[in-house]
Amino acid sequence: MKNEDVRIENVMPSVDGGEISARKESNSPFNFSATIFCAGHVEINASVSLKQARGKENKLAMTNVLNTDLFYVSVSGLEEGQYRFRIEAWISDMKTWAKNMAKWLASGEKIDADLEDGISKIKRLSAGMDQGRKKDLMRALKIIKDEPLRGLSLLEPFMEHIYAKEQKKGRTVTKWFTLNVQKRERITEAWYEIFPRSCSPDPQRSGTLKDVANILDYVKGMGFNILYLTPIHPIGQTSRRGKNGKIPAKRDEPGSPWAIGNSHGGHKSINPELGTMDDFKKLVEEARNRNMEIALDLAYQCSPDHPYVKEHPEWFYHRPDGSIRYAENPPKKYFDIYPLNFYCKNKMEMWEEMKSIVDFWIDKGIKLFRVDNPHTKPLSFWSWLLQKEAKEHPDVIFLAEAFTKPELMYRLSKIGFQLSYSYFTWKNYDWEIRDYFSELNTEEKAAYFRPVLFTNTPDILPYALQNGGRPAFILRAILAATLGTSWGIYSGYELCENQGIPGKEEYVDSEKYEIKHRDFSSEESISDVIERINKIRSEIENFKIYGNLEFLKSTNPAILAYVRKAREMDVMVVVNIDPFSTQESMVDIPLSWKCKGNIRIHDLYGGGEYEWRDSMNYVKLLPEYMPAHIFVKVN
Repeated sequence: MKNEDVRIENVMPSVDGGEISARKESNSPFNFSATIFCAGHVEINASVSLKQARGKENKLAMTNVLNTDLFYVSVSGLEEGQYRFRIEAWISDMKTWAKNMAKWLASGEKIDADLEDGISKIKRLSAGMDQGRKKDLMRALKIIKDEPLRGLSLLEPFMEHIYAKEQKKGRTVTKWFTLNVQKRERITEAWYEIFPRSCSPDPQRSGTLKDVANILDYVKGMGFNILYLTPIHPIGQTSRRGKNGKIPAKRDEPGSPWAIGNSHGGHKSINPELGTMDDFKKLVEEARNRNMEIALDLAYQCSPDHPYVKEHPEWFYHRPDGSIRYAENPPKKYFDIYPLNFYCKNKMEMWEEMKSIVDFWIDKGIKLFRVDNPHTKPLSFWSWLLQKEAKEHPDVIFLAEAFTKPELMYRLSKIGFQLSYSYFTWKNYDWEIRDYFSELNTEEKAAYFRPVLFTNTPDILPYALQNGGRPAFILRAILAATLGTSWGIYSGYELCENQGIPGKEEYVDSEKYEIKHRDFSSEESISDVIERINKIRSEIENFKIYGNLEFLKSTNPAILAYVRKAREMDVMVVVNIDPFSTQESMVDIPLSWKCKGNIRIHDLYGGGEYEWRDSMNYVKLLPEYMPAHIFVKVN
């Protein structure tokens, strides 16, 4: 066999065969891996060449998993930036020789000629070895002639040097793959969504940006690091929507903040009712002082009153009669919004203006954008915009609010969205959660898809929350915070607000069309539970690693058990997903905990220690009062 007969397949991390950069997080361990094989009874060596832009090429030897064709090398501590890597593989004559020698000796075959051939090659390849080690190697080669089995075992410590010296002419080499390493803390945080106009402590007036600054400590106290603001821009008057979305709005009704633009300006302006640009800059500064970030809503759409409508009517869709077409999502019609035509005749002028909106707010200190309905805009536009922003502002993060079909959702992540909404909001049963999150934790999906698990949104009040009461809010928060690496809630969740429109997953008296005033000191609040969960997340690295989730056996489908794995330790989570009843089950333990004896575990969520068997163990979980365990093994 020759080196050109060696095949390298299934290279990871890679996306679409390397056409798109894979993603990993700084300070998180992961594997470079590939399936490598060849016909015949030969042994293969492989390595990864890793190179950062303007950096040195670093070669890492790969390990072959016993009795398989899988090769891998674990890495950690990569700095933020763009990397290139490729895998090379070659037939190892010396590794093949060592393996065959052991087999021949076991079978009683005559080995004199093969032994002499191997010894001469080892002597030649030992060049460059330090004198002390070389002396020990020569001693082993003397012993091998009289005691071959013992000599082979003595050779083992020196063989890596020998393998590394082998000629690699004609080796098989893959193309270069790209890897984008991002700061882990930027994309593993907890999000809290608010309408700034609802932050007033005075029920008689609208909230302002100064009021938002005053609730930073409350949000931070629950453990949230990202405060996401719904649109803060001027709101259109034409066809303004009133309470529950009805048209026309009454004179004092504030309208939907997603109907952007009026005589006070558009996407680069602040609604005067919220305050000034100085107030906004102060808010961003106050957040940073608390190690928090402000995220802005990026909604590429306009009210009929937006300055763009007068200045650039050609940027919009027109009916045959010349009127501009309003937004539609049958059966819904949004008379207060005009969608932009991203394929208008002078599209590049319009695209550049859309980019200037992002750059404007970056200049004001914003590094996080939640993008409204990106799946309704062309992928070519997003690819263009996100590539430009990645080069000019590599620390800016875009979250895709794309509740759409899976392949389109995944494609948005592939072309540059660092974070994405997910289907978690609707996954309630054991089999649904297992199937969906097993998919997200495959090597393929974990190479690029980064979900933020939102429990609710202003648009979505899931039936599970409408019907499950306070226990449902607690268990869904636990699931969101521990199944993924990033999660979020929309304000009011901690107060267990669950009044929905009958037969719909929507809020009655939606905050999209009116101002809310909340009593955050309510006895119904589960803010203490959320604070506890976020504290565990902040202290345990396992919850910040992508692709490390594995489900465990449970004899009761109402009790979900899973492990978040890491090199240092595994964390086991057990949750009662039934908000109505106490549930009991036998659950398995993580493989790394199995030791042919009893083990001691500590519950980070409920407190207390338990002694468990090295097998299935009994749990009993009560809705609201003890809905979950988060276990770590006590050393």
